Amino acid sequence: MGIQFEDVSYAYKGFKVNYDAIGHITFDIKPKDEFIAIVGHTGSGKSTLVQHMNALLLPSKGHVVIFGHVLPPKKSEKINYLRQKVGLVFQFPEYQLFEETILKDIMFGPKNFKSTEQEAMEKAKRAAQKVGIDENLYEQSPFRISGGQMRRVAVAGILAMEPDILVLDEPTRGLDPQGRKDLMAIFQDIHEKEHKTIIMITHDMDLVAQYAKRVMVLDNGTLVYDGPKERLFEHPHFEEFHLDMPTPLKILKHLEKEIGLPYKPHYDYPSLLQYLKEVSHE
Repeated sequence: MGIQFEDVSYAYKGFKVNYDAIGHITFDIKPKDEFIAIVGHTGSGKSTLVQHMNALLLPSKGHVVIFGHVLPPKKSEKINYLRQKVGLVFQFPEYQLFEETILKDIMFGPKNFKSTEQEAMEKAKRAAQKVGIDENLYEQSPFRISGGQMRRVAVAGILAMEPDILVLDEPTRGLDPQGRKDLMAIFQDIHEKEHKTIIMITHDMDLVAQYAKRVMVLDNGTLVYDGPKERLFEHPHFEEFHLDMPTPLKILKHLEKEIGLPYKPHYDYPSLLQYLKEVSHE
């Protein structure tokens, strides 16, 4: 098993009172072949949840098990290596960049986990190639490139550590439509070719519909749904999850209501257009 949460709760300590961020959460995540979207309104506990997945936060109650290692650990145990097993890309890439060149920034993770200079460079170049960073950018400052390029450098820095599971916190936030499409194509390619489990926090339900296989819905720190996306969007109490319906499904429901077009779920625009072409020729 890759990641297990066993009745996990976490409270942020305040000056006078503690703030309960997540409570009594239990689930299992496989080490390979899952593509999971974590959704919920702002403040529902999504970022708190994923920060437990690579031991940036330790549970106040319950246990997190990461590739067989139980958290919270015993005081003498070192857990830093878990951040190599589960790589976390923050939603603001500039928080993860600090070296003087792009290549050195991508190399930092492998070097930190005891790769030699040559090994780190090879891993960095492979990761840069995966995310489409051109060689002529290697010696540039990571702070003198576009926001989309910074996102790619941040992702490459995590991929260079060769994690088993990749966790993405709002990976497409702030990107233009083409930038979102290009970045998601990279993640889909990694998922399909390398069979990596990918976990993605997002507010974009169109991304959820197109890419996710499994969806976890948080509401006020509680896991209220965990299952296939298909079942989520047809859930009789979907409105109670306070989520937006993906645009392709909105269009299909509207066409069913207005012109009686048979409703058949399609989760991305290419398959939606193909369906509309098929029914228009019947």
